[in-house]
Amino acid sequence: MSKMLTKQDCKDLSHTICGSFYHGREKEFELWRNKKVPKNSNSVMYFYDNQTTAFLCFNIFKKNKNASLVWRETSWTIKGSKKINWDEEWIVIIYDPKEAKKFK
Repeated sequence: MSKMLTKQDCKDLSHTICGSFYHGREKEFELWRNKKVPKNSNSVMYFYDNQTTAFLCFNIFKKNKNASLVWRETSWTIKGSKKINWDEEWIVIIYDPKEAKKFK
């Protein structure tokens, strides 16, 4: 039986990757899976467009690495506009010291 998704597929599906900034800003996030969120210093955040993709990738990553799934809502305005724009972010945080070094 072949795998439907690989870790590399999940990395490729992510629209943004960065070093983790979860700890110290926990109130911005809603924790969905795994309350033991990896520490910032050795972790990476993968951002996804929707809950389904994030949930599938969380399940792929968690097989070999400590991983958590979080959600947050963001808002912003465009210069000169009074209209507030809203967006949601689905984020998988994984413990990956090697990858985290790229963002230091």
